[in-house]
Amino acid sequence: MTELSKQTVQTIHSEIQDLLAPLQEKYGININLGSVRFNAHELRTKLTARIGKATPRLSKNDFNVGDIVGINDKSIDVNDRFEIIKINNKNIKVRGLDGLGMRDPIYSVSPGLLIKKRKYGN
Repeated sequence: MTELSKQTVQTIHSEIQDLLAPLQEKYGININLGSVRFNAHELRTKLTARIGKATPRLSKNDFNVGDIVGINDKSIDVNDRFEIIKINNKNIKVRGLDGLGMRDPIYSVSPGLLIKKRKYGN
């Protein structure tokens, strides 16, 4: 191989994540590889290990407008709840549910960071 292509990098990233699965089970941690930066000759990624089981990585198809969700981000309190107000092609718009009405914050979030709390109507 003379140069790294996008397809090759995606395959390598996926295979590394699969190789880390036994370590996750053995130590009870969740290991995640961050986004990959690469050029023709090298790739770089950030590895993050957190105590606890892995949360399922969800896509936009796993959500509906009106679902109540949380956001898996260190800057957001784990107890904060948000309502999905719009599902876009790459991200999902959510509104905070802290009782401020129209002043509740609206965030545009990647579906992979959302945690389902409950479905619309439940």
